Amino acid sequence: MDKPQTIFSGFGDIAELEPVITHEITDYGWRGLTGDGEVLETKSANGHKVEVPNFITVAFRGCAIGTRDVLKPPKAIDIDEYLEHFNAAVEAYKVGELSAALLYSDAAIALAPTLRARFNRAMINLAAGEWRKGLDEYMQLEEHAPFIRPQVKEALAAGLKLWRGEDLNGKRLLVVHAHGFGDTIQCLRYIPRLKAMGAEVILWLPIELRLLTSSVAPATTELVRDVDYFIPFLHLLGRLDVSPEAEVDPPYLTVSPTLVDKWRARVESVVRSEGRKRIGIAWSVGKPSAGDYPRTIGIDQLIESLDSEAELFSVQTQEPDTMFDMHSFEFDDFADCAALMTCMDEIVTVDTAAVHLAGAIGHPNVKLLLSKWASWRWTKRWYPTVKVCRQTSDGDWASALAQC
Repeated sequence: MDKPQTIFSGFGDIAELEPVITHEITDYGWRGLTGDGEVLETKSANGHKVEVPNFITVAFRGCAIGTRDVLKPPKAIDIDEYLEHFNAAVEAYKVGELSAALLYSDAAIALAPTLRARFNRAMINLAAGEWRKGLDEYMQLEEHAPFIRPQVKEALAAGLKLWRGEDLNGKRLLVVHAHGFGDTIQCLRYIPRLKAMGAEVILWLPIELRLLTSSVAPATTELVRDVDYFIPFLHLLGRLDVSPEAEVDPPYLTVSPTLVDKWRARVESVVRSEGRKRIGIAWSVGKPSAGDYPRTIGIDQLIESLDSEAELFSVQTQEPDTMFDMHSFEFDDFADCAALMTCMDEIVTVDTAAVHLAGAIGHPNVKLLLSKWASWRWTKRWYPTVKVCRQTSDGDWASALAQC
């Protein structure tokens, strides 16, 4: 057996990783394409030829975290051709050429059905409004690294069963916060539907969402094991067969009147004068990731586009790095932010949790600033009081602001 070779990677602590599904000899050694879509390259050292092993040990910061088998397929895959189709699909997707993106994506998958190529296809189908296809593939992918969510992994390791559409009458269902805060707030609307199907629903949530959801269903901040099934919030879209044409739901979250009174008093204590318009703004996301949709607008550009006489209040948790005159508070949780929003005349926000929160509580005047290349979610109208102001060309926030 060949001696295992260490390849540094950024994956988590998984014992058995997707294998190398094809490989080729290069001028400098060899390179391989893994089942999840990573390209591994190995170079010769000190003039010694590097042999292709039967498996490799994957390490992170010097510690072994798993192994990959190196398969020897009967027919080699042209890695460069795969990458050409893969990258072309991504570029076409970003500029909205979805038919071309799907063709490129299918061509890449025909060569090598890697998880990343399939993920691209799921996103393209979702953006094209083919939600049943897109959500089915998306849910399948999230059962595998690198797409599996930590909470899902923990639940599966504890022996919990993922809900795949079985009869829920008389069953206990754990609905899990496994994606972003906005995704969870967006999908809280479906809890009454699950109850109507006969399920006893328990929510597994971070502490920041506990008070906000207190009227929706019992919640816990720790994994509950005595349930029949579990499902991530975002996957409810697929399991309940939600389509972009589905009717817009009315507001579904309430804010404590006592909390509203508290925040109204705080707002009144800082305003410069009565009668001025009060605008809540959110201009950035908490944890942007590589390859994400553009979701941050320059705060100076946003503020300069708004009523100069208005009182501005931050409705995001990120601190404002600006010299502009704006009120900013610390929030204990999302219930605090929701209560502050009720004291605003208008909410102007980028695509972050703030827009879902404002829409879910039914704030009457919400403007969403959306990039030209934006999340597939916005092929559907989610909230009756949210006006979508979308860029007409990439990076042109002025065109979105002009629609507000």
